[in-house]
Amino acid sequence: MYYTVHPVNPQPRSLDAVAATLKKGGVAILPTDSVYSIAALLGEKKALERIYQIRKLPANKELSMYFRDFSQMSEFVKLDDNRIFRWMKEVLPGPYTIILDASKKVPQFTLTHQKTLGVRIIDHPVIQGLLARLDMPLIGTTLQTEDEYISDPEEFRAHYEKLVDDIVDAGSVSMELTTIADARVFPVEILREGKGADY
Repeated sequence: MYYTVHPVNPQPRSLDAVAATLKKGGVAILPTDSVYSIAALLGEKKALERIYQIRKLPANKELSMYFRDFSQMSEFVKLDDNRIFRWMKEVLPGPYTIILDASKKVPQFTLTHQKTLGVRIIDHPVIQGLLARLDMPLIGTTLQTEDEYISDPEEFRAHYEKLVDDIVDAGSVSMELTTIADARVFPVEILREGKGADY
């Protein structure tokens, strides 16, 4: 299904429908605070496999997990350094992907051999609204064709509508990627400077 929603106040009925799709193991294209993403509910192995197939990703490509808040994130990562936690509180929610070690609660089939996670708390009403309706985090990756990121929903609709279950169109978003930071050490190491890199 294709849903056109308000970017600030997305219609609850549309979010309810997309959440129901995700709970059934569906795959959805969603807006974020950087670029659009293709995502599924954590734990849905077949949905995860579809994401890899749709995006033509190598098996060792690590996806990111999208959390509702720090409380939910704490169940899935190992974070013992208060200095890192304070830094994360300064930049999240926001356009950062933060690398942390995974806890045992993370399904093994979602992890690479490094057992790390790219974690996000996304500052976008659609993602926050969906996570409020779901019991588990989302897992996903940026949406792009072979050579470019796509910010125009009508453009990626042409590429992906027949490959995914739902598309949420909240208008054009940024073409700028997230900042990636390795927070397994302190000071945090910036691996890629992107949107929000005024750390």
